[in-house]
Amino acid sequence: MGGIASKYVLLSGALIASAVAQTQIDLRTQTKNVNFQAAPYTSPLQSGSSLPSTCSPGQLFFLTSAAAGANVYGCVAVNTWAAQGGGSSSGGSGAPTIDNNGTPVGTRSIANFVPGNGILDVISDTGTMIDIQQTIDSAVVTTRAGLQSGQTLLCASSSGSATTYTCHMAPTLTAYQSGMALNWTPDVNGAGGPTTLNVDTLGAHSVKLSDGVTDPASGDVIGGRLYTVWFDGNNFRLVVTPMVSGGSSGQPGCSSATRGRIWTIFGASGVKDQVAVCAKDATDTYAWRALY
Repeated sequence: MGGIASKYVLLSGALIASAVAQTQIDLRTQTKNVNFQAAPYTSPLQSGSSLPSTCSPGQLFFLTSAAAGANVYGCVAVNTWAAQGGGSSSGGSGAPTIDNNGTPVGTRSIANFVPGNGILDVISDTGTMIDIQQTIDSAVVTTRAGLQSGQTLLCASSSGSATTYTCHMAPTLTAYQSGMALNWTPDVNGAGGPTTLNVDTLGAHSVKLSDGVTDPASGDVIGGRLYTVWFDGNNFRLVVTPMVSGGSSGQPGCSSATRGRIWTIFGASGVKDQVAVCAKDATDTYAWRALY
């Protein structure tokens, strides 16, 4: 009986071992059309915080220390890993490296486009690619069309005053700068004497002739005409001193109020006879002095 019992024990053990052995399935050779959708848990990739030092082509690895969305690496050659979906290889973060004119800035999974002053970014997702279009902001950057329209430097008055002019620019001027120039069109004739100009309510400053000292005289500022003026830090100066003309009998007086003015004298036939400038000599005497 003892021998028979021993045989049963050995047979049972063999059957149990056989059953256990049968649970070791080779998925490559012993399965077909495997569907893991109902499985409570799957982990198809090896994972870790660093890439293995060795690999065979075709292996995949999930790098837990990489940026989210750039974790999957594939072995593209013996012992050589490459991020799948772009990025650096063999131990990189999986994100692209950004260069600035050949100089590396950093490696990140997100590239943020920040437009500078005068630049506009239009970025859209087409579903298959990201389109990035950069244009200039014509409200900041001067364009050929803006220059041709004459609006870039135009400052037209509409105040109705012959001594305290105001004007407005488009876009609105935000601050006076020493050396800035603009094209000014007064709306009415100037009365002569102390005259001011206030651009976009930034504050009134005196309008002077080109010398920066002399006030305009009556007839120097004519409504509807275009005058180029520049700001010297304190006053607006007319770039060109107004020129008067006529016959010698109609020559205006020459004094400190009219110094620097040019007088063109025409003869009876209309031919230019002489050009003179109002200036003073060493004795502080003002007079029209012929230029030619």
